[in-house]
Amino acid sequence: MKNRAFVFIIGFVVLLGNSVTAQTVSPARQTVGQTEMVGFNLSTSIPEKFLKTYWTTYLGKYGKVRSRRGVQTLERAYIPSFSSKSLDLTSTVSSNRNISTVFLAVKDGSTYVSSPSDAGYLGVEQFLKEFMAYATAQEELRLVKEDFSKTQDEQKKMLREKDRLLKEIDRTEKALTKLREDLAKKEEELENYNRILESKQQGVKEVESKNK
Repeated sequence: MKNRAFVFIIGFVVLLGNSVTAQTVSPARQTVGQTEMVGFNLSTSIPEKFLKTYWTTYLGKYGKVRSRRGVQTLERAYIPSFSSKSLDLTSTVSSNRNISTVFLAVKDGSTYVSSPSDAGYLGVEQFLKEFMAYATAQEELRLVKEDFSKTQDEQKKMLREKDRLLKEIDRTEKALTKLREDLAKKEEELENYNRILESKQQGVKEVESKNK
């Protein structure tokens, strides 16, 4: 039984991993506010609500993230994995047809990192892939905890139902005991009435014999 449970848990985690790791990184162009920006799109099956949380938390490791009207900005961020200079990051998280997308524009001075020939291009790609690994781990943890919580709720529901049935059985057994006691009293009363009836019947016979 323990082995089957272990196999089920492993299978569930693998299934979760497969469901949240589908991802693509691609060049993108997007208008943020009134400014057209070029950058990168990272697409995944992680729901937008949770992806936004993971993204904001991840960016927060590199500075103070400002969020306004669905836009996350990080100014003068120092991210050594793809630049030795401070950079300005602008991003959004959106979704369409169960696919969530992080758009990230990285500005180096007055120039956006957007072409493979740009310094830091590969670093930004790697940055997004590292974020995806982080987000995938967080999403797997959330789903496992969510599943555990649902199972725990079902267990509590079953325990409440078991308790209700035990109480019902107790009430029924007490009621049966009372009925048996009442039945025993009625049987005793009936025996007394039978004796009385036999006595009166004998009296009737005696009177009838005298009148013959």
